[in-house]
Amino acid sequence: MKNNLIKIYNVVHQPLLCLILIGISLFGSIKWAQFNKTFIVKDVKIEGINYFDDTVLIEYKKSIKDQNIFLSNLKGYKSDIESLDHIKGCKISRVFPSTVKVEVYEREPLAMISANDLIILDSEGICLPVEYCEISLPILSNFKNNQELYEKGKKTKSSNVLKSIDVIKYSKENFDSLYMNISEFVFNENSEYEIILKNGRTKILLGGDNIFAKIDNLNAFATVLPPEKTLESYRYIDLRYKRQIVVEEI
Repeated sequence: MKNNLIKIYNVVHQPLLCLILIGISLFGSIKWAQFNKTFIVKDVKIEGINYFDDTVLIEYKKSIKDQNIFLSNLKGYKSDIESLDHIKGCKISRVFPSTVKVEVYEREPLAMISANDLIILDSEGICLPVEYCEISLPILSNFKNNQELYEKGKKTKSSNVLKSIDVIKYSKENFDSLYMNISEFVFNENSEYEIILKNGRTKILLGGDNIFAKIDNLNAFATVLPPEKTLESYRYIDLRYKRQIVVEEI
């Protein structure tokens, strides 16, 4: 009987003892790592900044540095960074033994509008802060500028601005040299769209419908111009008529 009790005791307690020993060993390893300088964050690499400067992210970089790499609240930092209006997404990872890698996915600034303050709009019509943007952008002119239409971090509520963003995005993707040369994108008094080029003298009249097709026609027109001429050689380029482009030279 006594032998049977000993066997039962061994069967029940030996696995438990092993678990306790494993737990103690694991706890000891973690504590060792916490106090081992090998695992102190010495470098924070930030990647993916193309349009905005990293002024805000530098603060997060400072707060991560010199922490233990196991104890850094990377989920918290990720959440904070993704809460920034101009950041679409973020991935943070540990690179052992002492580096943290921050991959940032910015919103792509596409145009700018004045609504009391200057507002940047991305390719989805999301309103972004202008403070950290370092690139020149087309200006949307003569659109409604009520501030409530342009809440930062949210999509603009102006349907005409959203349509314009689609046109500008299409231009950038299909006629990049035009996009790079746009000074203003105008919504005129006839509810039609116009482009003013950076020379300040050339106006492109798009009308109010079939705008993508007209951008394609303009691209085709630009490709057949003689070498000495560019779109800027014209005072206006009128694309409002079917099967013809009306121009006047400067």
